[in-house]
Amino acid sequence: MAGRTALSSVLALPALAAALFSLPSAAQQAPLGTLQIYGRLNTSVERSRVQGRTAATGLLNNESFWGLRGQEDLGGGMQAGFILENGFELDTGRPSERAYFNRKSEVNLSGRLGMLRMGRLISEAYYATADVVNMHNFDTGTSADALYAWVSNGGDHVSWRLPPWRGLTVEIGSSLHEKREQPAHNAWDLAAHYEHGALSLGLGYGRWGAAEQATLRATYVQGPWTLTGYHQTSTGWDNASHQVDSSQRRRHLTRLAIQYADGPSEYHANLGHAGKAGGQARTQALQWTLAYNYHFSKRTKLYALYTRLDNRAGAHYLTGEDGVGFSSVALGMRHYF
Repeated sequence: MAGRTALSSVLALPALAAALFSLPSAAQQAPLGTLQIYGRLNTSVERSRVQGRTAATGLLNNESFWGLRGQEDLGGGMQAGFILENGFELDTGRPSERAYFNRKSEVNLSGRLGMLRMGRLISEAYYATADVVNMHNFDTGTSADALYAWVSNGGDHVSWRLPPWRGLTVEIGSSLHEKREQPAHNAWDLAAHYEHGALSLGLGYGRWGAAEQATLRATYVQGPWTLTGYHQTSTGWDNASHQVDSSQRRRHLTRLAIQYADGPSEYHANLGHAGKAGGQARTQALQWTLAYNYHFSKRTKLYALYTRLDNRAGAHYLTGEDGVGFSSVALGMRHYF
């Protein structure tokens, strides 16, 4: 009898999900779905240098990818969709990772109660905060934010995005460890984004085992000017190796960025400062970037930038070596399709 009851409960799950999302009856005829091919090609010629070593010049890839995006209207205000994104090295043509669709592989279902997402995702806590602040090259390449603590495991992810309410969107999710990932804990993240006229605010929170981060962001747009910044507090996360490390002490990070748009030209300045880790001396770091973008269209631009990261004697951001910094000057091209 107990086995029959459990089986009945399992068989009832699809019906319950259909009721929650207001699934239309099979008799209704839903229109055919849509399929989109899209991507980003981003590369730069750079002369970069790790402190104390000989400078190197080369053609670098800045997170180029291509993807497939599909959506089906199921009727009754309900939609099904998917996203598949594969990163590749534009300078060599090779995949950026061994796994295919290594950036995103998501299936989703949306209705009046919001959106259910499953698969491999990029943390929405990051999109609500740090991604917005790094405007000059969409947080890619050598000038990407090296100080932000991700505290995220995007694989095996399940999340729920609530319906928008008066300019506010909220999403909560979890990456299931499935007894494979270390540490053996589910990763959790929370993201919130609020817009009101020229002002927008973002909140991001992540936790994975001993690692935890909380980030607040504010952005203000006035005419050609955009001013934005975030503050983050984190613990238990090693930024150089992008992994949980319980020995990493609590630290604070502040990043500010400003953009001025003049026709097709954009001028950018970006400054980030990581404070002392656990109050320990000489564990600070400073990262800054000056950049210029020229937009031929909404999809195509040329850019030039200079970026620099200075690690104090006890800090090892980006380079993985205590006290060793990094700098680079770049001329690049980016195209969306």
